[in-house]
Amino acid sequence: MPELIPGAPWGAAMQHVGIGVYSWSPISGELSWDDRLAAVFAADRPGEAPFDTWLRRVHPDDRAAVLATIAQFPEGERPERVFRIVLGDGRVRHMLVFPIDVQRDEDGKPVRTRGVMIDVTSARETEGRIAGMLDAISDGFFLLDHDYRFAFVNRQAELVFGATREELIGRSVWEAFPETLGSRFEDVYRRVMDDKVTDRFEEFYPEPLNGWFEVRAEPAAEGIVVFFQDVTERRTRQEERDRLLDAERHSRHETERARDQLAYEATHDPLTGLVNRWQFHRLAEAAIAELGTPVVVMFLDLDRFKLINDSLGHAVGDELLVVVGERLSRHLRAGDVLARQGGDEFVVLLRNASRAEALAVAERMRAVVAEPVEVEGHTLMTTVSIGLAAAGPGATVETMLRDADVALYRAKDTGRDSVAWFDAQSHQRLLDRIALESDLRDALVGGELEVHYQPSFAIDDGRLCGVEALARWSHPERGLVPPDVFIPLAEEAGLIRTLGRQVLEASCRQAADWQGVPDLIVWVNVSGRELTPGYADSVLDLLAQEKLSPHQIGIEVTESVLADEAVAVHQLRLLHTAGVAVAIDDFGTGYSSLARLAVLPISLLKIDRSFVSNVATPFGRAAVDLVVHLAGALGVPVIAEGVETPDQLEALREAGVGLVCGYLLGRPAAAQSLGPQILPT
Repeated sequence: MPELIPGAPWGAAMQHVGIGVYSWSPISGELSWDDRLAAVFAADRPGEAPFDTWLRRVHPDDRAAVLATIAQFPEGERPERVFRIVLGDGRVRHMLVFPIDVQRDEDGKPVRTRGVMIDVTSARETEGRIAGMLDAISDGFFLLDHDYRFAFVNRQAELVFGATREELIGRSVWEAFPETLGSRFEDVYRRVMDDKVTDRFEEFYPEPLNGWFEVRAEPAAEGIVVFFQDVTERRTRQEERDRLLDAERHSRHETERARDQLAYEATHDPLTGLVNRWQFHRLAEAAIAELGTPVVVMFLDLDRFKLINDSLGHAVGDELLVVVGERLSRHLRAGDVLARQGGDEFVVLLRNASRAEALAVAERMRAVVAEPVEVEGHTLMTTVSIGLAAAGPGATVETMLRDADVALYRAKDTGRDSVAWFDAQSHQRLLDRIALESDLRDALVGGELEVHYQPSFAIDDGRLCGVEALARWSHPERGLVPPDVFIPLAEEAGLIRTLGRQVLEASCRQAADWQGVPDLIVWVNVSGRELTPGYADSVLDLLAQEKLSPHQIGIEVTESVLADEAVAVHQLRLLHTAGVAVAIDDFGTGYSSLARLAVLPISLLKIDRSFVSNVATPFGRAAVDLVVHLAGALGVPVIAEGVETPDQLEALREAGVGLVCGYLLGRPAAAQSLGPQILPT
C-alpha cells in the first residue's frame, strides 16, 4: 500500500480514532507517552516500560523504519511514517508517527524528540477501499503531485505502462515517460495544473505504449488526477470504418465520374469536344418539335481539306479541325448548337432564326474560317462551303440535314467558299443524279454500255486511217444518255476506271477484227484517274492477250492531264516507248506549257472543235495555223475534229491539216455498221 500523505484525495475520509503525545530520548532509549497512547497500545503489563510495550506491539517488519523516524530528526524536516501495531488479540492497527519537536546538544545531536502518534486504521482501511476501487476500474488512473511526480497509479495503469506503482511513485512523469515532453499530453497536463480546468482529448502515444488513448485530466488539491483508456482498438475499427466509407465514397464518386464521362463521350466528338451527330440529332429533334419556333440547319464542309490532310498528314488536319471548331463556336448565338458531323463536316442548329439572321451567321462563319491558321509551323488557308435549310411543314432532322446537304452541294458547285439555301429544284436534281449514278453502276455491271466508233480520214485522199472509240449508254427508261452527262458522273462516282477498262477491252477486241484494214488505229479516250502506276503494263498485257500490235491502239488524253501529273506522264511514256500512239485531245484548251510539250510522249495533236467551228474567222484560222505550225515543229500530225461543213473542210485543207473527222465525214456508229468511207470530191 502507498504511504499515507495528509491531504491526499482520500484524506478527508480518514477519521482519527486515537491521538496521543510521546517523548523519546535517543540517548537513553526512554519513551514516555500519555494515557491516550497507553490505551491505544493496550499496555496490559503492569510495570512494563512504555518503550518495551511499544516495541512489543510494533510489527517486526516496521520497527527499524519507525525507530529511524523518531530517532533521526534532520533540521528543517518533520519526518512522518505509518507503521503497524499488533494487539494482544491479533488485531492490527495502523499508526502515524509524527515528530513535532527536537532538543539538541551543543553538537546538534538530538537528545529528545517529542511528537504525536495517531491511530489511522479507519482512514487506512478507507484508503485501501478507495485504492481497491481504483484498481478495479477498467480505466487507467494516476495522480500527479504539483511537481508532476506520480503519487498513485492504479492496476490498469500499471498494465498499460508496463511498470509497477512502486517503480513509478515518486518519479516525474517527464522522467518516466520522456515521449510526453513536447506532445499534446504535456500541453494538457500543464494547462490543467496551472489553470485548474478539466480537459478531455484523444491522442496517439508512440513507443513504448504505441496506441491511441482517451484522456481526462482534472485538477485536484494535491495536483491533477488523470483517467485514461486505451482506445486503439476502437480507433482501429473507426479508421477501418472510415477507410471503408472513404473507399465507398471514392468508388461512388468514380462511378459517377465514369458515368458522366461515358455520357459526355456518348454525346461529344472526341477530337473537337463539340456535340456529336447523335446528340445533335436529339437536340434538333426537340427544337423542331417546339411549335412556332423557326429552326434552321446549316451544313458546313471545309474546301480542299483532303489536300491538306494528304499532303501534311492527319495530325495537322486534326489540329486544323480543332481550331476551326473553336472559331465556329465563338460565333454561335445563345441557344445554338454546333456539332461535328464527321470528317471535315460540321452542322449547326439555329433556334429562333429568320432567313436573314441565319445567313448573317453563315457569313460570319465563312469569314472566320478563311482566316489563316498556324499549325506545326505551317500557315494554312482554307475556306468553307455552307448549305442552309429551314424547317418546313412535316420537317424532320433527317430531311433538314438532307436538304442542307443538297444546298451545300450547290454551294460547292458554284465555286466553293460560298453559302447557298436549299430549294426543291436542287433537291430534285440531286435525286436524279443519285438515281442516274445507281443506274450507271448497274449498267457497268450488266454490260449495258456500248462502244461506237467515229472514223477519221486523210484529208488529201479520203483514206480511212483511224476510229475513235466512244462510250454510248442507252438507258431503258431515259433513252440515250449523253456522254457529257454520264462521263463526268463516272468521274465523280469513282466509276471511271471500270468504264475506261470496259471501253479499252471492247476496243481491243474490235481492233483484232479490223486487222485487215491497213494502218488503222483505234483511239481510246483515257481519264487522268486511270493513269495510275501499273496502267501501262495492264494495257500491254491486254494487247498481248488479243494478239494486237501496239501500233493498232492509240491513247487519247486531254492536255490538262499532262500538265502536272508525273505519274500519268510516266505511264504514257511507257506506252509510247512500246509503240502505242498518244494523242492530245482538245489541244489549245488546256493551257499547256510549250516548253513541257516538247518533251512529252506525243504522237498526234487534235485541234479542238471550237477552233474548227470558227476556222472561217480570222481568230479561228490563226488558232488552226498555230497548232499546225507547232505540230510541224514537233514532228507529229494534226487531226481536226468536229468538221460539219464543206467550208470548214476546205479551210482546214488550206491550213495544211492532214487528218479530219466529223459529222460531215462520218457519224459514230456501232462496229458492224461502220464501213470504209471516202471523202466526197
